Amino acid sequence: MPDHKTALVTGASFGIGQELARIFAREGYSLVLVARTGDKLRQLASELEKAHGTRSLILASDLSAPGAAAYVHDQTTRADITVDVLVNNAGFGQLGLFAENDLEECLQQIQLNITTLTHLTRLYLPEMLARKSGRILNVASTIAFQPGPYQAVYGASKAFVLSFSATIIVCRSRL
Repeated sequence: MPDHKTALVTGASFGIGQELARIFAREGYSLVLVARTGDKLRQLASELEKAHGTRSLILASDLSAPGAAAYVHDQTTRADITVDVLVNNAGFGQLGLFAENDLEECLQQIQLNITTLTHLTRLYLPEMLARKSGRILNVASTIAFQPGPYQAVYGASKAFVLSFSATIIVCRSRL
């Protein structure tokens, strides 16, 4: 993999993450595919290899677990993979009144949507700055622009993603 540009895509097993992985494969990138479901990731990797000759490292990992970001970074380091594009796409939301939502699920949303995204960005950004090359795509949501009464934690977490991403854009001039 070191000879090719590589995109790391979280939440790659379905939806936006899966489509972004397809786009990067079509553009000739090698991939690091990360999601909880290894079977779906293997199926996607096989599809992309057949269609585009894409090589993929599959990391079946629950990114809502503390330490998951460090695990992902460790695995790419061990595999001698330079991540050229980091796509922080993994995330989930919960509907309902905040006072009635499951607290553990609320905390998992914060862990995944905020903490893991921040941790992955912090792990890969210094490497990109050092080599003056790289990109980060943090996937937010339109709910980041206004409160959603039945999506309190999700909306707040996506507002964080929007604000955080806008703030770290100053690093762009160093790439």
